[in-house]
Amino acid sequence: MKHRLKLVITLIGFFCVLTGATTVSASAQNTVSPNIYAKAAIAVDAKTGQILYQKNAKQPRAIASISKLMTVYIVHQQIQKHHLSWGSKVKISSELASLSTASGLTNVTLKTGRSYTVRQLVNATLVASANAAALALGQKVSGTSEKFADLMNKTARKMGIHDGKFYNASGLTNKLTGKLALQKVSANAENLLSASDVALLAKNLLKEFPKVINLTRQTSSTFYGMAMTGHNQLIDDKNIAKGVQVDGLKTGTSDKAGACFVGSATENGGHRIITVVLGARNQSASDPARFIQTAKLMRSVYTTLTPVKLAAKSKVTGVGKAQIPDGKTETVIPVTKTANWIWAANGTHASQISGQYVTKPAKLASPTKKNTYVGNAHLKIGDKRLQYIGKSAGEIFMVTKNSVKKANPFVRLWRAILRLF
Repeated sequence: MKHRLKLVITLIGFFCVLTGATTVSASAQNTVSPNIYAKAAIAVDAKTGQILYQKNAKQPRAIASISKLMTVYIVHQQIQKHHLSWGSKVKISSELASLSTASGLTNVTLKTGRSYTVRQLVNATLVASANAAALALGQKVSGTSEKFADLMNKTARKMGIHDGKFYNASGLTNKLTGKLALQKVSANAENLLSASDVALLAKNLLKEFPKVINLTRQTSSTFYGMAMTGHNQLIDDKNIAKGVQVDGLKTGTSDKAGACFVGSATENGGHRIITVVLGARNQSASDPARFIQTAKLMRSVYTTLTPVKLAAKSKVTGVGKAQIPDGKTETVIPVTKTANWIWAANGTHASQISGQYVTKPAKLASPTKKNTYVGNAHLKIGDKRLQYIGKSAGEIFMVTKNSVKKANPFVRLWRAILRLF
């Protein structure tokens, strides 16, 4: 009987170990791993920038018309600064008019000497991917294509993009911009960004100008009575995953870039993700490869990962106490300043999220108020640190949970004496 009891206990212990190991393994998975057939790809949370999938995501590549997201971002900035308005008129030069009817380029027809509003040109840029419209916007902002390219590069650097390069507002090769081509620049020069930097650009655009979704979700529109058809084949696609709705953002296609797509989607109107697929198959103008790969990536994220809430004022395992040498109590428990959402494998609980300080926190002075800043922490699930795009992204602010009064003079003196030994 005793031997049987020992055997049962041993088996139960063995089962618990296996169960525990499985739990740790599952909780350690904070990214997805579908086979994405493209040169580079990434999926991130649109608000936090948490990386949910990546493949060759740091390598700069040609991005073709995805470049127009930067053009539209800068136009929005100019409107915000009151340097432009949606109703501002843009007069079309003969060079732009000629380019707008060039064979083989996506465009809306622009007439020499006619003026169009900024709103009309932005709509044409995003829905029809109109190249001449994008270049017209760039000239309106900066005066010349060269000056606008400089502004695009400066704006990129402010975002934290340092490996990319912009040559024009449209994403065409330098040669294809015709008489608007930059001097002393290769004819084949083409805008370059990594998948990670494209996601960062899209994240900034959506964060600062969220109403742009009202334009990117359009499947069709009109320009001076002419019908425009959008290029995003995933709008209204109900087969990605239950409740998933795609509402943006931009396609891009060229010989060098291949077929590219920046996607934006939400699940039941909740957490938004951004996906980037660069260099997918491009056998014809109607080749759906980039959309098939994007749908696969979105489906993988929404069916295998779940946003887990780390509530405000939460203690994080691994983030040690802060020292208050002259306080009534010499240490204080740090907690999260705000609520944070972390994508993790289905079934992961907030208690499985741990962290560590980015830098060792400085000793606090007393008296210390509640919510006093202690330091920044990185988060982990299992032994894997969460990865984010953007400078300092993913650093969680830790603050004091309670206020701490200053210790009385006798206690402080005694502590000072003890420190001598």
